[in-house]
Amino acid sequence: MKYFFQLLLVLIVLDGCSNQAPNKKESLPAVATANDTSASKLAVQSRPVRPDSVLNDYSLFLAGMSTGNNVAPKLVKNNFYKKYRAEMDSNFARIKHSRLNIMDEWANGELAAERTNPTVLFYPFSGPDILHAITLYPNATEYVMIAMEKPGDIPDIHKMDSASSAYYLNSVYQSLQDIFQKSYFITRKMIEDLQKVKVNGVAPLLCVFLERTGHTVVAMKKNHLNDDGTTSVLASDSLPNHVNDFIEIYFRTEGSDAVRKMVYFRANLGDQDFSGLPSLKSNKTLQNYFNGLPDFYMYTKSASYLMNYGTFSVIRDICLNKSKSILQDDTGIGFGYFEPNKWKIQLYGNFAKPVRDFKGINDSKLEEAYKKDPSKVKSLKFSLGYHWGNKNDQNLMKAVRVK
Repeated sequence: MKYFFQLLLVLIVLDGCSNQAPNKKESLPAVATANDTSASKLAVQSRPVRPDSVLNDYSLFLAGMSTGNNVAPKLVKNNFYKKYRAEMDSNFARIKHSRLNIMDEWANGELAAERTNPTVLFYPFSGPDILHAITLYPNATEYVMIAMEKPGDIPDIHKMDSASSAYYLNSVYQSLQDIFQKSYFITRKMIEDLQKVKVNGVAPLLCVFLERTGHTVVAMKKNHLNDDGTTSVLASDSLPNHVNDFIEIYFRTEGSDAVRKMVYFRANLGDQDFSGLPSLKSNKTLQNYFNGLPDFYMYTKSASYLMNYGTFSVIRDICLNKSKSILQDDTGIGFGYFEPNKWKIQLYGNFAKPVRDFKGINDSKLEEAYKKDPSKVKSLKFSLGYHWGNKNDQNLMKAVRVK
């Protein structure tokens, strides 16, 4: 399939076309406010937004779906886009059947309380993976995601000809291969890919996942979190590249008029400076934002076992202190950090040693918990995370705070 795309790219380059005149964009979110003094005031329910039809059409185009008139007809009628759309349809249909539908059915029972009483979903080490988060927690009032990849922006598709749009779409398609095959993004590879193929950060992939899961992208806002807890709105044509910059993507669920939002920060969650980013321990502004959120549900997977280490104490403590419940695989918070008198634990699937890349990790307490009373361990019928190649090695843990 890779070579078919490459051949089509050559044909598109030869075909070429002139740029489409840009359509005038509708207003971005009519959201306040530089006067908000706590993160909890960022709740989307109080933020009316005006739909940006151009942004939604661009998101649909990237997702390989039917668009409105804000995308040039030649871009959606050429052979490359037809093939791209067919491949996206096929891949999303496959993972919906083999993974997402099974996860949704499982969550109807195991996450019934979280679905019935929604609040903020906190997803550290998320990458652009809103796909699985919104499948498990479809009713969250707000999704707060944090990872090392840059937020980026949606490209100006009206400036693209057939050749440049084909190159960009091929880049999006290649960036999604790990999520199609393995269910997770590899952080190092994702950072390299987003830079190398110029997908321009995670925003395009986030919008693709929203559109492909039955949502409409309404608007996007770029912000900076100030030291005093207020937020400053960044220019719509800027890139959120600085410490404590973040994006908000507003979306509407099919069949509903309610607008919700997803928040994405690029941040270092470790206790030490890393890759040019300050540690979370020194980033008091971001700590205050996280602690100012209402008590949330937390979800994490494929998190490189980082919260097993003492060098990730700040983010681990925030998660343990703020979470009403935590759903994670074995790569999340080390089992020994859950105090028995504070948490009710339910295990799923089977314990497995960490994959080769993390062979130095040994959560012996989690292994003991699986062996202690196997009759209390529930089955798991879907594959998710690093053990994607072996369904017998899948595991999840749900911890509910009892005090």
